[in-house]
Amino acid sequence: MPLGVLLLLAVTLTLSACGSSLSESSSMQSVVYDGARLIVGNGTDPIEDAVFVVESGMIAAVGTRATLPVSTDGIHVDLRGKTVMPALVSLHGHLGFQEGLSYAADNYTRANIINQLRQYAYYGVGTIVSLGTDDGDLAFDLRAEQETKLAGTARLRTAGRGLAAPNAGPGSEALRGSADGVTNEEEARRYVSALAMRDVDVVKIWVDDRGGSVEKLASVYYRAIIDEAHAHGLRVIAHVFSHADAADLVNVGVDGFAHLVRDQEMDDALVSAIVERGVFVMPNLGVSERRTYNEVPHWLDDPLLAETVPAEVRQRAAESYREYSEADVKRRRRSYAGMQRSLAKLLAAGAKIVLGADSGVRDHFFGYAEHRELELMVAAGMTPAQAIEAATGRAAEVLGFDDVGTFEIGKSADFLVLDANPLVDIVNTRLLSAVYLRGDRVDRDLFRAEWIKD
Repeated sequence: MPLGVLLLLAVTLTLSACGSSLSESSSMQSVVYDGARLIVGNGTDPIEDAVFVVESGMIAAVGTRATLPVSTDGIHVDLRGKTVMPALVSLHGHLGFQEGLSYAADNYTRANIINQLRQYAYYGVGTIVSLGTDDGDLAFDLRAEQETKLAGTARLRTAGRGLAAPNAGPGSEALRGSADGVTNEEEARRYVSALAMRDVDVVKIWVDDRGGSVEKLASVYYRAIIDEAHAHGLRVIAHVFSHADAADLVNVGVDGFAHLVRDQEMDDALVSAIVERGVFVMPNLGVSERRTYNEVPHWLDDPLLAETVPAEVRQRAAESYREYSEADVKRRRRSYAGMQRSLAKLLAAGAKIVLGADSGVRDHFFGYAEHRELELMVAAGMTPAQAIEAATGRAAEVLGFDDVGTFEIGKSADFLVLDANPLVDIVNTRLLSAVYLRGDRVDRDLFRAEWIKD
């Protein structure tokens, strides 16, 4: 934006980013934010002493004080001492099934999903992909409404109903009926065509026999699904467990994985194929890590989690950890260590790593799980900068979300204001001073008061 435009900002009000009760909004006017360290989200170095302008919910200008001098006129938000980064983009969630202590298909309601989209927003997740467990019209209706009618919510993107062998989709019984069962190649193509007619954001498939307990989607069927999806311009994300299945899926053109393989460490051939074919991978460490100990994890006592999750739900989650046997814990630890080594190999080879936390499965909490996933990604060998790129620009890029993910002119003003620098310590993504979606500040105080009663 030319400097002259900045000088013409008409409103003479100066706001503190954290200290004013007046909530600044760029829906009808320009707002200048200055002084923060700005993480762009594309892997470039942060911009120190940054200035950016938001107009009509969009990024209108980005620079430094040297290139965009700050006018004393207009709405001005002082962010000195803060770090700003794009809102998180998570490619793997399951909305609608958890409500309080209940985890059931009956919870899949409009009110519950909207509440969960607010929880994502509360934690700074600006975009969430509901990955294959959305039945009926509800998710599509909410997606259509959210830009104008659902203030303070994360953007919902949906795969609609995922595809699997009959009764062999999600592992949870509550989710099981949300996937369509494929019994022949013609049916596979018909299901994909129906999803394309609904304009899904991605196609989800499950290729997993759950330890031999269910039928696994046959190779000939997922080949047809991938072929048909690509003919419609759709990407395919696969839930996968075994190394052999992952290798075949890469060979036939899958676009991404919702999990690392868990039966063994990835070999060099698979890693090379993933990189050469541009397949993206969600490590999805958090779901697997939960089964590596049978004592209450420290993060369940995080005060930040207590701001959205009632005590009785956290207590139920705590009790569930004590149910794991020592033998199961040892086996899971071996598997998890293999996943960490696989991630290290993928990183070294230059694979596309993206954020997907599987949030929304039972007691894997909306929004908070994404921050925990970032912590585990760094513990497994990623730098904080790599993890942030995976959770912002890279995640948006692999699914073609060109309006979010990076701090660039013309993109939605979805960003976090942090009290400390996450490039120094990734857990600082949790030190949220403010969250902005579509240029408007999310009323986190209001949401928190609704969720947690004294």
